[in-house]
Amino acid sequence: MRKTRPMSFLLHASVAMIIGPIVALMVGLGAVIVFNNSPGINSVLNAGGAANPLLWGPGLILGLLVNRFTLKSAACWVWLAGMVWIACGVFVSVFSYHARFAGICSPLDSIRNGFFPYGSSDCGDHENLMLLTVPTLNSIAYSVGAWVALRFDVSSTSLP
Repeated sequence: MRKTRPMSFLLHASVAMIIGPIVALMVGLGAVIVFNNSPGINSVLNAGGAANPLLWGPGLILGLLVNRFTLKSAACWVWLAGMVWIACGVFVSVFSYHARFAGICSPLDSIRNGFFPYGSSDCGDHENLMLLTVPTLNSIAYSVGAWVALRFDVSSTSLP
């Protein structure tokens, strides 16, 4: 029984950190295509920066749906994998920071605007949002969804 926990955790982490961001990307691209890249849809997609529910919402829904059927407590700990993932990304970003190439941006500005952009800024590597922040946000949301699925399990209760 104990051998299945690490495998279960890896499967849930993969769904949260790989499938979740892919779904978020597909939803965003689909909205841009359907609404013909209008200024209105761009404002919706860019609203809130990294806190936009379109980025982390798929993780929440996947956590609810997947753990509703698997009912594994390991799924509630997927947020740890996301935190390790973004911590490694921040460490690499700080380690590779060089003032000569960053211009007027401080290391903190570079990290804040690269990982958690809000508005437009020239500081930071904006690829970090999709590569590091979105998988982390999806892992956190997945854990919340998995916890809700475990907490409100109705399959074990019988109906009168």
